[in-house]
Amino acid sequence: MKGKILLVECMSTGANYVEDIIKRGYEPVIVEASDHAGTEADVALLKQIRDVTQKKLPPDIKIIRENPDYNEILRQVREVNPLHVIAGSEFGVGLTVRLAHDLGLPGNPIENLPAMTQKDAMHEALKTHGLRYIRGKIVTSVQEAADFYDEIGAEGIVVKRTRGAATQGLHLCDNREDMLQAVETELNKHMNATAEKSDVLIQERINGREFIVNTVSSNGEHRLVSVWEYDKVKMPNGTNAYNYFETVNELKIGHSRLIRYAFEVADTIGIKYGPIHGEYMIDEKGPVLIEVNCRPMGGSMPRQFVDMAFGQHETDSALDAYLDPKRFALKKQELYRPLRKAAVKYFILPDDTPADTAPVISISRRLKSYYKGSFDRVGRETVLARTSDVETAGGTLYLIHDDEKVVKRELELLHTLEMKYPRILFHDLQPERQKPAEDFDLPKIMERTACHGATLLFSDKLTQAEGVIVVNTDELPDVYDGFDQGILDLREEASFIDTESLLHKIFTFFRKVRQGGRVIVPESTYCRLPYGADGMDILAKLGGLQIEVPSSGKSSLLIATVL
Repeated sequence: MKGKILLVECMSTGANYVEDIIKRGYEPVIVEASDHAGTEADVALLKQIRDVTQKKLPPDIKIIRENPDYNEILRQVREVNPLHVIAGSEFGVGLTVRLAHDLGLPGNPIENLPAMTQKDAMHEALKTHGLRYIRGKIVTSVQEAADFYDEIGAEGIVVKRTRGAATQGLHLCDNREDMLQAVETELNKHMNATAEKSDVLIQERINGREFIVNTVSSNGEHRLVSVWEYDKVKMPNGTNAYNYFETVNELKIGHSRLIRYAFEVADTIGIKYGPIHGEYMIDEKGPVLIEVNCRPMGGSMPRQFVDMAFGQHETDSALDAYLDPKRFALKKQELYRPLRKAAVKYFILPDDTPADTAPVISISRRLKSYYKGSFDRVGRETVLARTSDVETAGGTLYLIHDDEKVVKRELELLHTLEMKYPRILFHDLQPERQKPAEDFDLPKIMERTACHGATLLFSDKLTQAEGVIVVNTDELPDVYDGFDQGILDLREEASFIDTESLLHKIFTFFRKVRQGGRVIVPESTYCRLPYGADGMDILAKLGGLQIEVPSSGKSSLLIATVL
């Protein structure tokens, strides 16, 4: 090994550092920080994420455990004799800067630490240096918040924790009353947990399009690595829930100005080394910083996924800043040319949702842009709480495709499902017990649809029928494909209890019909699905079928063509 590199609070996307370091011939060493702020729930969540990450690390990796005695941590670090100290997440930035300073290693100036980690201080730095900033104030009481609101005269206000990741503790307030309620909620939440004097940050609200600009820095030189755009949804409780964020594959009007501003922010805050994850808003006045962090982007981004999108990934590019300045300089001259369209979708739960089963898993895998899904809450929680931030999302989906339209179309479909048809995604699909307008009549169905050629009947009732091949659940996977049409006949309540299993069977059935062939679904089947005919339309779309115009008359058949 060439030497050791410390990773402080290595988690989420920062976990990619471990493999990157090993591949370069160095030894990673993990350090846990102990200066975590927030409620008991915040700290517990952090430790849970830390534990999940560490279980995925190589078993022999050295870990310097959390210790409130900084001098003891410093002593153990000196024994390791590291070449560099790098923040593996937002929670490790403070300790990273302090260790690098005390060890005399390349890092960010310790005197600039407040501007790097405190949301109010970074905007004060921008103000001091003449850059656009967001007016705000840290308050410790509802009265202070009211006074500031009256002072700045802005209707829209954002209330957020002074420290916190993603959208935890964030409230979008449209008026004075909403703001005062949000401030009281956050102050009480902290006081109940710590019994210490608490504070929150209130800022004027900027309305516009929100972007991520990720850069890496080497000795004060900054290199762009990726640009993403957010889509968020304001929830009824005033929080701002992530819908998705997507790659910006082509710089458009205003984007170059955004990137120049991001470089100026890095200079103003005094960032010299490592990755910078910045979140910005663009409105009619141009770009303005929301907040910036000296660590890799979150979202637990798989490195292969990011490589497929950009031809590089952030943690590997950040290592160039420390280990290979010449390569960093060469990469800095390369044109910004993303390879594919990518997006990260967070599933929104509009209400508390029973989730004994998760059809969303089977549905996601049917998408053309599907790369990977993560649904850790399913199976751990029988009822998923309504989404208020990233941690209460129903799951995460990584999408990527050569065709941008495919990704956008599938993002739109998923958002429609979660907001209008949530029981298709998360629910224990119990039989609807709706009585169909007409009973299943195979001869009549075949006559109405003019069935010719090879016909497959997938049924949980019939064992044989004239003129068709009949299969049950056990026989379906092994029956040959290429049928001219398939008829879906599921009427037993037992077929609808396990949603994930049901969807798997239906999608398997679709694959047994040739391209250009028809799938025929009678009302006696689709009336038992959530949302009835609409639910069947959704499954047909996800299965790659084209829904056809229904025949006139009293026929209730749903017909779709395999594309």
